[in-house]
Amino acid sequence: MNASKASSRFTKGSLRARMFCCTLDLPLWPVAASLAPVVSAAGVLFAAFRLPALALLAKVPPSSLFMPAHSSLIQSPSELLAAVDLGSNSFRLLIGRVRQSSLGAQILPLDMLKETLRLAAGLQADGHLDAASQQRALLALHRFAERLRSFGPNRVRVVATNTLRVAANAKHFLAGAEAALGFPIEVISGVEEARLIYEGAAHDLPRDGQQRLVVDIGGGSTECILGKDYIPESLESCYVGCVSLTRRFFPEGEVNKASMEEAIDFARTSLGAVGTQYRRKGWRYAVGTSGTAKALTQIAQMQFQRDLLDRNSLHDLQRRLIKAGHPDRLEVKGMRLDRRPVIAGGIAVMRAVFDEFDLASMRYCPAALREGVLYDLLGRSSGQDMRAVTVDALQLRYGVDREHAERVAETAMALFDQIARGVQEELQAQRTLLGWAARLAEVGFSIAQADYHKHSGYMLLHAEMPGFSLSEKNRLANLALGQAGSLRKLHGLLVQEREWLMVLCLRLSVILHRRRDRQEVLLPALFAKKRQVRIELSRRWLEQHPLSHASLRAEIDNWRSAQIFESIELTLI
Repeated sequence: MNASKASSRFTKGSLRARMFCCTLDLPLWPVAASLAPVVSAAGVLFAAFRLPALALLAKVPPSSLFMPAHSSLIQSPSELLAAVDLGSNSFRLLIGRVRQSSLGAQILPLDMLKETLRLAAGLQADGHLDAASQQRALLALHRFAERLRSFGPNRVRVVATNTLRVAANAKHFLAGAEAALGFPIEVISGVEEARLIYEGAAHDLPRDGQQRLVVDIGGGSTECILGKDYIPESLESCYVGCVSLTRRFFPEGEVNKASMEEAIDFARTSLGAVGTQYRRKGWRYAVGTSGTAKALTQIAQMQFQRDLLDRNSLHDLQRRLIKAGHPDRLEVKGMRLDRRPVIAGGIAVMRAVFDEFDLASMRYCPAALREGVLYDLLGRSSGQDMRAVTVDALQLRYGVDREHAERVAETAMALFDQIARGVQEELQAQRTLLGWAARLAEVGFSIAQADYHKHSGYMLLHAEMPGFSLSEKNRLANLALGQAGSLRKLHGLLVQEREWLMVLCLRLSVILHRRRDRQEVLLPALFAKKRQVRIELSRRWLEQHPLSHASLRAEIDNWRSAQIFESIELTLI
């Protein structure tokens, strides 16, 4: 689903939701992107410059101004951690904040810096890193040092990867680099790099109990990991990357069929032994991390309209590049300018990965080495689904009435159980998602009671939610948006009948628990077959609860007006 389209639905008629993105510590970049056409000049200025919350006192309920003690609005230095990744293609700094919840700790990104240096391209034939590359790197580290000036030594970890593993003069360079940055630098092994990559990815991927293959194509090496949930089972690092391969086979940028095939064969030779070993063990799905996987996935989505990077889109891109003859002449949607110089090597390595591991497709995960370094620095052991940790943390952060939310969730899931038909794994995943949506349905109250469902939908769409995929966030946001108000706003957002049934279950549960007391409610009998829905409730109970009866009748009229189902009835028994 298009995020801009969705966010405009959530915020239509609600300038407060847009203005409060700063107060709620939601990321500003999606706000600017999705709301530019509709936000007033004052709203844009507020978002851009983070004006004091005092300007909003007249708009905000008093309870919305007082965040829990753990709120990130006031950051204690002890809550912040920093990871610096001195990679073969780029240097990156990631600062994260540690948030505690009753289910564990999680780290959310606070600030990021990136310097594209192509360090691997500075390796000379004798193995030494040239002076120009060293100078660019030192200047970048000097800039990073300013951002890290307030951090203690136990809050920062700096790791260097393949280029500084193999450079003959690495020791000399590192002395100057540590002086420029102000922190010690660890040159980590390929296996340690693989372990940290997996730890970072595992904290962003769902804890689903399935064996997964994680592949990280860097500038000078490619890490391959097999693991399940938070536990890596096999770790390997291969000396082939997008920068080193580009430099070797496409030194002037020119690409032809012969040079591309030579590059792919070279990469396959580097990956072959690992591919054979891993294929024997097997996995359920493959995940790509870091820049090459991100760039190729974006091209597959924007140019070839694929949900994932697949074999066909990769072959199509390779043919287009060979026909263009040079990355600068390649015209495809989704490719950033700073990725062009190494795209040929990236395609060759990814082709080798797909061939040696016999992959049909690969999903992309944004978390990798830097996130793993942060979690390793934190030193926590993970035993819970990161998504459950995220839900718990958001409830705590935005002051959700947990007891009420739990009652709504239990009733919604009990209703869903009555009508759920299909593959058990899919149903369980949808049931769990429905429960999480119910538990987070009222986060929008932290903005205002009016249109709270729109605020909740907007917040869930744009908040940092570790563990949740973009599609899962979209579904949570749609459920929160659909818990109240007109159903017509969901047209175009929901397609499958089961998605509409999930909305129905949540809306019925919200109605039944409207009194917000601790009294048990009578669970309706819910029937759904061939787009025909029937709700059965005790006549006597409805007579004793006239408000619920009136609300249920209004709800039936709402569904009939939206024409979602062929028929929907409320039957008194």
